[in-house]
Amino acid sequence: MHNILFISRAYGESAGGMERLSFELISEFEKKNNFAVTKIVNKTKRHASLLSTRLSSIIFAITVLPQAIKASKNADIVHIGDPVLSVVGWSIARFRKIPVAVTVHGLDVAYANVFYRLYLKLFFHSFTAYIPISEYAKQLLEKHRVRGTITVISPGIRDDFYDASQTKQDLSKLLNRDISQKTVLVTTGRLVARKGHAWFISTVFSKLPQNFIYVIAGDGAARESIAGVIASLGLQKRVFMLGRISHEDQKTLLNTCDAFIQPNIAVAGDAEGFGIAPLEAALCGKTVFAANIDGIPSAIHDGKNGTLLKSGNADAWINALAQFTPKETQARQYTLATFGWDTIIKKYEQVFSE
Repeated sequence: MHNILFISRAYGESAGGMERLSFELISEFEKKNNFAVTKIVNKTKRHASLLSTRLSSIIFAITVLPQAIKASKNADIVHIGDPVLSVVGWSIARFRKIPVAVTVHGLDVAYANVFYRLYLKLFFHSFTAYIPISEYAKQLLEKHRVRGTITVISPGIRDDFYDASQTKQDLSKLLNRDISQKTVLVTTGRLVARKGHAWFISTVFSKLPQNFIYVIAGDGAARESIAGVIASLGLQKRVFMLGRISHEDQKTLLNTCDAFIQPNIAVAGDAEGFGIAPLEAALCGKTVFAANIDGIPSAIHDGKNGTLLKSGNADAWINALAQFTPKETQARQYTLATFGWDTIIKKYEQVFSE
């Protein structure tokens, strides 16, 4: 039996991608009979503000070292959730002489702050194993010339949203309007510039037929700018911002929409490390249209569980959506087989065992 210590500053069942990856990864290992799990985590509170989440994360990263050193005494392997905790992993590797693995998400090695780059130069380069979550994250990681092994392992996905009993009537009730004759496009997740909501609304959606409506669920820094674009184009009756929604409402959206949209654009200093949100839609058997940029192609495989379109190319998006006919897809089966935790956990086990 292997004793494994997990240390994560971002851990939560119903939070962002990094938090959920840590939560689900640790939970899966806790089920394993051949691993004894100890965890030191900073739990992200549901619906907590971005400011409070970041503050608690910083405090955790600064103060966790003594607890981590003590807990690592009986560990065979240590896994840290991201490079921000590099000094913790470095200290354990130096004083305990045990293997340390780190998951790399993308922005955590691309952040351009000079002090953070110096921090990584001092503490990040000599871990035993590096686990980028996508080929894009691997490309960013390789610029740091790390010495350990590099193995790309995508985040796993739980089958939490699929519900074949949901109907368009449920969606009409959620939106409080009749959508029986509408083609419903949906986007879920954090509202930030790189997600491309404002670009999509102004350059693509505004050119689509009147029977198309666009539903955006989520909150974030770009909320007001998106609302401004909607108002300036007079699209209030066709584009709806729901804000943060419950798990049940998200289930309704993903099971009853006609297509899921992930129209990311290039933003300097920011990027998408992977793409959990479109995977959740694919797992519900929905057609997914996603931008072929950053880490998204590691989640959406063109022609398998979605369609990749050139980022920022309005004509490509308009043509694809205007010709789109809602239909059943094989996306669910492919996504389950490729990204289900039964598949992903075996890859982590192999890295840890080696």
